Amino acid sequence: MTDPATKPAAHWRLARPTLGHTTLNLIIASYIMAVLNTGFWARVVDALPDSRLQQGLMGVAFWALTILFLELLGPWRLQKPVAAVLLIIAASAQYYERTFGVLIDRDMVRNIFETTVTESRHLMTGGALAQIALTGVLPALLIFWPKVRRPKVWHLIWRWPLGITVSLALLIGALGVDYKAFSAVLRERHDLSSAYQPGASVVAAVRFAREEWGGPDPIARPLGRDAHPGQALAGAKQPVLLVVFVGETARAQNFGLDGYERDTTPGLRARNVINFSDASSCGTSTAVSLPCMFSRLPQADYSRSAFLAEENLLDVLDHAGFAVEWFDNNTGDQRIATRTGWQRVDAALNPDACSVECTDEVFLPLIQDRLDTITQNTVLVLHMIGSHGPAYHLRVAPERALFQPACETAQFSDCTPEQIVNAYDNTILETDFVLSQAIDMMAASDRVLPAMLYMSDHGESLGENGLYLHAAPRFMAPAVQTRVPFVMWLDDDFAAALAMDETCLADAANQSVSQDNFFHSVLGLLDITTAARSESLNLTYDCRTRPVQS
Repeated sequence: MTDPATKPAAHWRLARPTLGHTTLNLIIASYIMAVLNTGFWARVVDALPDSRLQQGLMGVAFWALTILFLELLGPWRLQKPVAAVLLIIAASAQYYERTFGVLIDRDMVRNIFETTVTESRHLMTGGALAQIALTGVLPALLIFWPKVRRPKVWHLIWRWPLGITVSLALLIGALGVDYKAFSAVLRERHDLSSAYQPGASVVAAVRFAREEWGGPDPIARPLGRDAHPGQALAGAKQPVLLVVFVGETARAQNFGLDGYERDTTPGLRARNVINFSDASSCGTSTAVSLPCMFSRLPQADYSRSAFLAEENLLDVLDHAGFAVEWFDNNTGDQRIATRTGWQRVDAALNPDACSVECTDEVFLPLIQDRLDTITQNTVLVLHMIGSHGPAYHLRVAPERALFQPACETAQFSDCTPEQIVNAYDNTILETDFVLSQAIDMMAASDRVLPAMLYMSDHGESLGENGLYLHAAPRFMAPAVQTRVPFVMWLDDDFAAALAMDETCLADAANQSVSQDNFFHSVLGLLDITTAARSESLNLTYDCRTRPVQS
């Protein structure tokens, strides 16, 4: 017999509780609504300020919707893995909504899929990982701790539909108590449902997947196959070089030429540029604004599928006999240059501009090379990294970061509002430097007829009303995310050869314009004649001093 004194001590163990399938879903849904939907609750209170009962019923309705998601997507043994994924999604969305004011929609999902590894690293800061781990990953792991009483697999025939039906009935019942008021709120306040997690993220992901992988891409319809040089372009004695700088995240409110209190554009101010001071973007993210900008479609008619179904500005330029080149220091061409080709830039092009990441100074040797070797009319598109956040400090050469103290991290919570704005304004200074250097290089060349366009894809929020960065849904986007800089520079020889009246263009710059004008104005500026060009959107239409060939 074993001596009791020598008997091994029993290990203390916490017994795993046993829960029913429905009970676990109720607990998970309650946690999601209570902890991971603070933005949603703030909007409910704002939308229904006079009735606690209505606020409570709206909360019950969305709590029932959360249960519906869990029941619908997680039957039987799928319950725990599905719930864990939904928790992590909700926690991630909650972090970015609370930190930057970002709401998840289809275009935001597209941004996530199309961003670079470098950009993703800037957003996944230590603070982000810690908060998502605490509110999402840890609760997701805890889901696997309790045992769950599972019905027999054949019971799913009635158990699964029953859970879906009951949760749906609760949702309808809660909204039905005051359907008139709730339907009006949900119809008018799209931001309310856009803030609900994980529902908004799941729906956005499904919409993105359906758009991206729901079928083969349409074959692009020909556009501008009739494009040919007008009288002025055909008579030019030297090749034309148009450099198009596509800006990133530059907002007009911080652009010196547009009336900002700081002179963030001293170089451009000294170089006789034509500044369009009231320009707006098609969208609030690169994935929307950039294709829209190069498309013939106006913002009101733009969609991803419609863009892919028709050739764009680069194709029309190609049809007109131009060499078309796209070089990228950002997230890629967004399928604009599918038929004409594009390349990324890296340190091999300009090592001095690429200490950590490449600033847009990397483009300058490329421009000089084209000035030295050009033999035909050319459009050179340079997609900048510009003012892309949150790592604003990496967009600027340190010696040109004049506004101090500046935020030196992607973790905004570690910086003051003043430091964030200083860091952002330094990126505008850097853009001004690059554009100014490019103008000087082109003006010094006697081999080409040079011109330059600069237009940002969208703007940026810097803490106004609790919003940071960009990609707010267009219907609720603040002006700082949709007003963008738009600048034109013409060399005197270009203006003379292509018969452009710069005084007329300066007058045209005083009107309100948008990215709807870009496609048609590039063709107009270059004197490319085509039925695809709409003169009502061509900002150069009244400014040619000689008649164009029809």
